[in-house]
Amino acid sequence: MQRTYFYLNGVSEGFFPEQEVIRLDKAGYTVALNRVAVENAPPYLAAENRAVLSALIRRLSRGDLLVVLELSSLGGSPSDVLSTLTKCRKEGISVRCVEFGNVDLASASEPQAVKMLRAIVRMDTKTRSERSSQGLKRAQLSGRPTGRPISLSLKDRERVIDLLDQGLTVSEIARRFETSRQTIMRIRASSGAFVEAR
Repeated sequence: MQRTYFYLNGVSEGFFPEQEVIRLDKAGYTVALNRVAVENAPPYLAAENRAVLSALIRRLSRGDLLVVLELSSLGGSPSDVLSTLTKCRKEGISVRCVEFGNVDLASASEPQAVKMLRAIVRMDTKTRSERSSQGLKRAQLSGRPTGRPISLSLKDRERVIDLLDQGLTVSEIARRFETSRQTIMRIRASSGAFVEAR
């Protein structure tokens, strides 16, 4: 028998989520208060970091129904919401969102709303990658340095090379300069110093 649970995030003022329960009632759901999970997580917080949501999903069994008022209740970004829906689909949990009507967003035959969400995630990934690529090209053309900033000054780098020449180990030099072994090894490689890494 299917059990219905409700997850409410960012509820209205006060302890009891009265306005949210009214919205669920108007949408046709009979709300059992012992099956309502309430959280006030920031909207940008990832689903896995929402303690109440994570605990509720773990509590649900195959065939149960999770109802939310808004898609943003399921995650902090389109890809995060998609990840939550995928997780619920794998667990056999139905998910309905009042914003989208009486549609199981986690059904095996993906509803149009989820296909649209996937398209938004793809578009977002592509545009973010393109913006990053264009920003890097502009920085290179204007002569600005790109990549990780240098962790040691030119003077410190010269001291590192001297210490390598004196036979100190990479680990010992890294400890002296409070940096990583990889930084010391990069300096060694760029200087042409060949000291055994220990």
